[in-house]
Amino acid sequence: MNNAAETLNQRLGRLHRQVREYFPFVVRIAVALHDRETDQIKTFLYSPADASPITDYRVPLSSAGWLDAVRLSRRPRVIDDIGPSVLGSQEHSLRILAAGYKSSYTVPIFEDGRFLGFVFFDADRSRAFTPRVTRQLDLFVRIISLTVENALRSVGVLVGGLHLLGEISRFRDVETSSHLSRMSYYCESIARRIAPEIGRDEAWVEHLRLFAPLHDIGKIAIPDAILLKPGRLTDAESDIMRQHTVKGEQILTTLIRDLSLDNIQYIDDLGHIARHHHERWDGKGYPDGLRGAEIAIEARIIGIADVFDALTSARCYKEAWPIGKAEAFLREGAGVLFDPRCVEIFLARRDEVAAIMERFSEESSEAT
Repeated sequence: MNNAAETLNQRLGRLHRQVREYFPFVVRIAVALHDRETDQIKTFLYSPADASPITDYRVPLSSAGWLDAVRLSRRPRVIDDIGPSVLGSQEHSLRILAAGYKSSYTVPIFEDGRFLGFVFFDADRSRAFTPRVTRQLDLFVRIISLTVENALRSVGVLVGGLHLLGEISRFRDVETSSHLSRMSYYCESIARRIAPEIGRDEAWVEHLRLFAPLHDIGKIAIPDAILLKPGRLTDAESDIMRQHTVKGEQILTTLIRDLSLDNIQYIDDLGHIARHHHERWDGKGYPDGLRGAEIAIEARIIGIADVFDALTSARCYKEAWPIGKAEAFLREGAGVLFDPRCVEIFLARRDEVAAIMERFSEESSEAT
């Protein structure tokens, strides 16, 4: 499996350079996505990559002020003179004001009637976005929209195919859709904060969230007598169960090849997630006995999120641990079982973790 040769941010950067050949005053282009699970607007792509005032940011759509009005109207909005009285007092508006942009053009984007997010153009002079300019920029909006749609659709095809495969194979592990939703957003919480430290972009964060529920897909190849056994597994049964990591990588590789999805950005991460989410920081995990930074960061993040949710969830064979007890387990396992930096990041976000737990409770019918 090979990563796409050009990342989405690089593609946007290339389009931005083309835009500036015609309109040099357009100093920023950005894309924000709508997360239907949480009804939030969150930053996704931006150019230039090193000078965006809004990164790692999300806001409930209902609290986004004029942005929500743009979505509801389905019409672009031109702001000729950016100022506090026009933008409002939301954090994203304050950051735009502080960056010194003079005018803006905001376009809502949709796919088959479903709201996807916004494309933003900012200029370094007032009244830059005349009807002639916006007509031409709309051509670039369509290219950007198609790029985002195709990227998300490819991931959707892959995720949908694997969910279907799970149903066909009677994937009946104790993991619920709520568990998968919670752990995917726990992963996002860690990834969002570690991404700047390791040189990853927000597209990587989004892909990791989407990929996270597929970490245990290899369990569809494990016999029900072992997968659903209520008691402790024998050594021989444990050896078979551990094969779900290798089986998962094999299933993903085959499906990606058969569906011609090799060019999905960060596709290599899927193999790491499936094969290595049971590796340990001290090298005593499986299947390859990797140690420390030898373990892909995606798998390290998945491991923490998966264990935490397993501990704090009630199952037929155990009660749910209190959050504090589960946090103590992660803290004690930092540097032994888990990446200590990822644990530190996760434990610092207790309010966010609690909100995710409440949003995707076991009683909820929400699916990943």
